Amino acid sequence: MKRTIIVLILTAMMTACGQTESPVSERRSVPLAGSSPVPFAENTKPVQQEADEPVKAVWLSYIDLAPLLSGTENDFTAGFDEVCRNCKELGLNTLYVHVRPFGDALYRSELFPPSEYVPRDSEGNILFDPLEIMTETAHSYELSVHAWINPLRLQSEDTLSSYPDSYQTVQWYEEGEGQVNFVEGDSHLWLDPSHSEVRKLIADGASEICKNYDVDGIHYDDYFYPTTDADFDVECFSVQDSYSDLTQYRLDCVSEMCAEIYSSVKAVDEDIEVGISPQGNIENNYQYLYADVERWLTEDGYCDCMIPQIYYGYDNTVKPYLETLNTWRAINKEKKLVIGLAVYKIGSEDEFTDNAGIICRQAEDALNVGCQGYALYNYISLFEDSDRMSEERSCILSDSVV
Repeated sequence: MKRTIIVLILTAMMTACGQTESPVSERRSVPLAGSSPVPFAENTKPVQQEADEPVKAVWLSYIDLAPLLSGTENDFTAGFDEVCRNCKELGLNTLYVHVRPFGDALYRSELFPPSEYVPRDSEGNILFDPLEIMTETAHSYELSVHAWINPLRLQSEDTLSSYPDSYQTVQWYEEGEGQVNFVEGDSHLWLDPSHSEVRKLIADGASEICKNYDVDGIHYDDYFYPTTDADFDVECFSVQDSYSDLTQYRLDCVSEMCAEIYSSVKAVDEDIEVGISPQGNIENNYQYLYADVERWLTEDGYCDCMIPQIYYGYDNTVKPYLETLNTWRAINKEKKLVIGLAVYKIGSEDEFTDNAGIICRQAEDALNVGCQGYALYNYISLFEDSDRMSEERSCILSDSVV
């Protein structure tokens, strides 16, 4: 009887955990270290950029959006209009807007609870829809808008437990079967991508956005595995028999998640771009985040665009900018490659602070080696009211950045 119970438990765990798409023997080796949703607004259309037009993007994180969300709907609309006007006047053409920073939603969602950053009524319903306003406003300025999600990071334990259990993440947290996990030293909870139902929820969330909003793209950044600790996904790893190597198992789990996001978006609209923004340090992507960036760049079905965060100066002793840029360029074969640049380091790191025009120069270098554009992190830093940042904006606006 005891043996039967154990078998049933293991079978249930294997069903819950699911399997990645193929075993380790078929994979390349790891590189060596070094509410009801709103319908489409009728007066806005996705922006179609010319094929040869460089991407000139800026990230608007929840930190950028939070001050705009602190008032009324009219306040937010006016504030985001100013954001779009500033970006347009600077010659930018693409916005990556944060809509799911912590397993939550800055939009009307049936899958994820409303973000604590969005004003809500006494019953917890959001008072207005930020994403609807952002897409309408951005498109009125002919700016492309991509919905930016963090796939695996959740709220804190206190915040998540305050939501009703009608949401799947809350149910998983309460049931405690491994889909939602703790990470030592981190105040946030995390989803475990080795569970097939977790990957499905993330993909369904991307599809929900694409079905209900006029977004030009789905964008997600480098919040993949939050730890290298083997205990994080031990339940699923221990009941599968296709992998002996935990690293390759995790790489394939993340890749399967990316593939499911891609398929779910393309099932809604083939023209919606899927972009991934990993760390600029390629080795770190493999060793710490389990992000198989080379595979995503060289094989179909994972992304249309990659935006590596090459947040390094020319004199960086570990990852100098030009060398890192050229490494990424050499890996890429057919995908759109847009380079993430660290505007936020101006004023906090000497090489960026002391060299006026450094971001402009890095953008030029990216375009000169054949990349398809650049993205600036982040909006608040870029439009800081300082003489030094004014210099940088003047250079970005100049004709030297094509």
